[in-house]
Amino acid sequence: MLCMLDKGRIIGLKQSGMSNREISRQTGYDRETVSKVWSEYCALAAELGKEGADLKAIQERMTETPKHTQRAGVRRKYTEEIDGRLQEIVESEQKKSVRLGEGHKQKLSNSQIHETLVAEGFEISRATVNIELARLRKRAKKVFIRQEYELGDRLEYDFGEVKLDCGEGVKVYHMAVFSSPGGGFRWAYLYTNEKQAVFLDSHVSGHPPLSGHAAA
Repeated sequence: MLCMLDKGRIIGLKQSGMSNREISRQTGYDRETVSKVWSEYCALAAELGKEGADLKAIQERMTETPKHTQRAGVRRKYTEEIDGRLQEIVESEQKKSVRLGEGHKQKLSNSQIHETLVAEGFEISRATVNIELARLRKRAKKVFIRQEYELGDRLEYDFGEVKLDCGEGVKVYHMAVFSSPGGGFRWAYLYTNEKQAVFLDSHVSGHPPLSGHAAA
């Protein structure tokens, strides 16, 4: 939020004839903010009776704490039942992403989740759903889901850089890694470059070696 000094500076520069663009450049505030401050100043100056009204009085009016009136009506409560149902939906979406991958296109939007809750008889606003989903998803990211596979179900591959000291100082190598979640083992190939031939070689080098294999 702009403080009194910032608003006073903008008003002073505007009164000197400076453009919104130049004021924005000098103060760091965008032109929309500059225009809003000046419009508020002009409105208050007119209310006080003249364009040259006391700047200090206007600044005090501009920076006073707004008075809010409490809205009438019954506040909707976020119940444990709604929280439990949202947790079920978030966990279901998380499991779906594990099966289909993070980039899949079957994710439920916040709007669809809100519609589902309303259809199930829950009284909750879309805004509340957005807030609570953000909270639950943030918490869900910290949860580790252990995956179990049978032998032959899955083979994982990764290729990246590693820094190793093989007796000649620390050097950068390129490592291709295969792992079998079902078998609980992995093997790796080390290379001195990352050309396409290296990538292909890592896939067709034959049977997994008992130890790391280095290739040029």
